[in-house]
Amino acid sequence: MRVDELLNYYYEDFSENEKYVCHYLTEHYRDCVKKTIDEFASDCNVSKTLLVRFAQKLGLSGYSELKARLKIEMQEQEGAVKGILQTMTDSYHKMMDDLNKKNLTSFFEKLYSAKRVFVFGSGSSQARAASEMKRIFLPAREIINLHGHDMCYGLKKIASSKDLVIIISLSGESETVVELARALRTGNIQTVSITALANNRLAALCEENLYINSVRLPVKYKIDYESSTPYFILIEYLYLSYQNYLIHRESK
Repeated sequence: MRVDELLNYYYEDFSENEKYVCHYLTEHYRDCVKKTIDEFASDCNVSKTLLVRFAQKLGLSGYSELKARLKIEMQEQEGAVKGILQTMTDSYHKMMDDLNKKNLTSFFEKLYSAKRVFVFGSGSSQARAASEMKRIFLPAREIINLHGHDMCYGLKKIASSKDLVIIISLSGESETVVELARALRTGNIQTVSITALANNRLAALCEENLYINSVRLPVKYKIDYESSTPYFILIEYLYLSYQNYLIHRESK
């Protein structure tokens, strides 16, 4: 897993001090890469021991490995100083590589066993992705598509512990989706997040996390544009992989 994924995966296991380190780290990746453990511990007002324990909770050997992992990931991101088309294409390839390495069995088991599956898109691009997910999965699994903030209240009321709710959000930080995820977790309802690859509150609240590689056009292009293509790549990949899961299940 990438560092962002590890932070999301282990977030609920952190102590309050470790959660503070998590928040500080996500805003100061470059400082972590450049500074010694003494310097970084001083910057975020914690002990070296806490930083080491924090890294070990992520499954790493210590601060040095955390620093090295972040350096490699940042170099991968910064290596995309090319034309925007090449940058986009590279991000799609990277996303596919990450998906091919990810074990989706747990997600597919939840998808297969759920009495009902709901998918909620929090914005316009996410709503289109939710609609496409419903359409493409139709031959294999009925999915109920919901969108719009007014539907959150209804979803909280009708979803049960036998259902599965997939929440699609770019940042995973809007109060609407965070509150929805909290309410669903309180009701012991299985949840899956689909967000950009970054530490976010929605992913921390959900049992399963799926990520897209979101690329925003650099400032020099003078337009505010963020590609929605990764959502549709992910959805098609999930559908084809789910078909393989069903074939394998039936062959047992």
